[in-house]
Amino acid sequence: MSADTFADTLRREDPARYLASLFAPAPVRANLWALYAFNAEIARIPASVSEAVIGEMRLAWAREALADLYARPPRVRRHPVYEALAILRDQPGAPDEALLAGLVEARNADLGEGAFPDAAERDAYIDRTAGTLMRAGARLCAPDWQPGDEAERALTAAVRLWGYTGLLRDFARLCAAGRPPVTQDELEASGASVETLRRGLQPEAAIKARQGLVDRARRAASELSAARRALPAPVFPAIGYAVLARGHLAAARRPADPYNYAPADNPLGAQLALLWASVTGRV
Repeated sequence: MSADTFADTLRREDPARYLASLFAPAPVRANLWALYAFNAEIARIPASVSEAVIGEMRLAWAREALADLYARPPRVRRHPVYEALAILRDQPGAPDEALLAGLVEARNADLGEGAFPDAAERDAYIDRTAGTLMRAGARLCAPDWQPGDEAERALTAAVRLWGYTGLLRDFARLCAAGRPPVTQDELEASGASVETLRRGLQPEAAIKARQGLVDRARRAASELSAARRALPAPVFPAIGYAVLARGHLAAARRPADPYNYAPADNPLGAQLALLWASVTGRV
């Protein structure tokens, strides 16, 4: 698969990260695309299988392919994504096997059912998926960067903002799959159940159940605004897409049927927002 094909895939499946990556120098952009293509490859597995066991088998194949890739000598599977990872492996700031394997393991949660046990576990899920990917991308953009406390706060806020708005955007699909992105306490307080959310019933209860997502995303947005100046310009291509989450959050906060909330992507608007953010540093 050529870099152009990766671009097509990311433009379709991961448009926000794709658009932000365009602000990177060409060599760094190619590295980001390899990383994001791998993430897209494993992230689509849970939604593409009819039974959890099939998804588990495909994720196991991905883990084995990574083990082969990092063996000595390496054994590169004849698969475009892993061939690209074989090149990425030796680049400055490249992720190691443990990080990539962690991304695979995190996707096992997408094969289960039920609400999150608590808010801490939901935060951990976001950190293991969106967080791992954002931090890995930042290292590719600035291999020698050692973030201080304020930059760490900004990174964490960007991750949480992106992660929570992502769960809001995907709320209806996750509910239909039996994996509502709410905590057990939020579910019980709303008066809804996993089954009523799966069937698209009690929209008012669903709005109440997802309010915790809105509140946490708003908090993350405020924390990011307070700390964003600690993020250096070179990492923008790997973090800047968090600015787009602000628009997603604004749309999600408006009263609506949560089961019909499907915000349309606006590529031109996203490009302008990213351009403005890159000039002003206001992620």
